[in-house]
Amino acid sequence: MSEPNLKARLHRIIVRDFPNKKKGIRVDVFLAAQDGLPSRSQLKHWFSAGLVTRRGKALEAGDILTVGDELIVSIPPPPASKLEARELPLKIFFEDESLIVLYKPRGISMHPGATKDDRMTLVHALLYHSKSLSNRGGEFRPGIVHRLDKDTEGLVVIAKENETHEALSQQFSKREIKRAYWALCAGKTLANFEVEASIGRDPRNRKRMAVVRSGGREARTSFETIESFSEGYSWVKCKLHTGRTHQIRVHLSHKGHPILNDPVYGRIQKKIKFSEEKEKCLENLEGQCLMAYELGFIHPRTQKEIHFELDKKTETPEWLRILTKAS
Repeated sequence: MSEPNLKARLHRIIVRDFPNKKKGIRVDVFLAAQDGLPSRSQLKHWFSAGLVTRRGKALEAGDILTVGDELIVSIPPPPASKLEARELPLKIFFEDESLIVLYKPRGISMHPGATKDDRMTLVHALLYHSKSLSNRGGEFRPGIVHRLDKDTEGLVVIAKENETHEALSQQFSKREIKRAYWALCAGKTLANFEVEASIGRDPRNRKRMAVVRSGGREARTSFETIESFSEGYSWVKCKLHTGRTHQIRVHLSHKGHPILNDPVYGRIQKKIKFSEEKEKCLENLEGQCLMAYELGFIHPRTQKEIHFELDKKTETPEWLRILTKAS
């Protein structure tokens, strides 16, 4: 892994927009919603150490912000990683001195959690594969620019150096990254449709995300139906215009088309009459029928656009080939 920068980075943030502007917003809630910053629980020690200031005065987590406030956040350098490198075969589509594009398999998390004993994640495998990974993501996320859910598989880009990590993060933030997914979902979907609905924590279950009327973050997804099957489900292409947690899963469930085999947002498959082969395939499949098949971006070093798209016939998992067979 690359040597960490031992000096804190000063990050200037101007408060421009948030829900319920008249009431203001807690500073820890506001910062946790910013790209590249940690969760509220991880931010606690930043406030304790006086690393977040407004007009030269250190803030506490519960202090209220208003539009126009200017914050200075002294982002501390990440501690040296204590993660062990572990061997795992990686399906790599592209690699140079700056980045890696690879296929994340189903059933493996992108990175270990701060409170979890994850013995094998993509990060463990990356540490085995490469001696150089960016450290912008912190101790537990070397190289990780963006994430896929544990049981969502597909293409991801990994940064090997901090400058590349920062440039790719900016492209994600500005919505310049081309990303598309394949999903199998319940019901017969329209040829083309779009969902534009804010996503936030489900007020009835904080472990889930949901479409919310207030307090969420804007989210937009476009869908194109590839094929609808007589059994009662559809194969759709999903294009992300924003990148919220569980966005595709939440938006499809909200429209009444939950992704097949999704353990969190609805396994509504009782009305679908699968063939014996397809039924067995789903029984053996862990998690939702969702995969990231397309990824494109501007290479930060060469400034050339590079694009990757999985071949439907040769580079897709067995479950997708079985479930997209004609009835």
